[in-house]
Amino acid sequence: MDKAEFEESMTFNLENVLDYSTNAIVVKNIMVGNHGVIQAFVFDYGKVQAYDQSPFSRFIYIIEGKAEIVINENSTFMQKGDSIIVPGHAASSIEANHKFKMICMTLRGE
Repeated sequence: MDKAEFEESMTFNLENVLDYSTNAIVVKNIMVGNHGVIQAFVFDYGKVQAYDQSPFSRFIYIIEGKAEIVINENSTFMQKGDSIIVPGHAASSIEANHKFKMICMTLRGE
């Protein structure tokens, strides 16, 4: 996993550093540590990120736009301000039926 792209103890504004890119998923590492990683994602319309039963739980927060989160074949439609916890060992995907931005915190270990 790449190192964080932001300096510790320094303020930053995610709205200023997260830009949409045509036909892409953009990822910025906010913090990378032994017990987890915090990342900001920007999804262009139509993009999908699939996870094969990851052993790690993930907390997802929608910053802007609308997203579809599929957990064990059950869809949840989310919008700005919504959060969800994806349990470890669950098959899941994140789908962009609209452009959106999100924060994802992956928790490693128990």
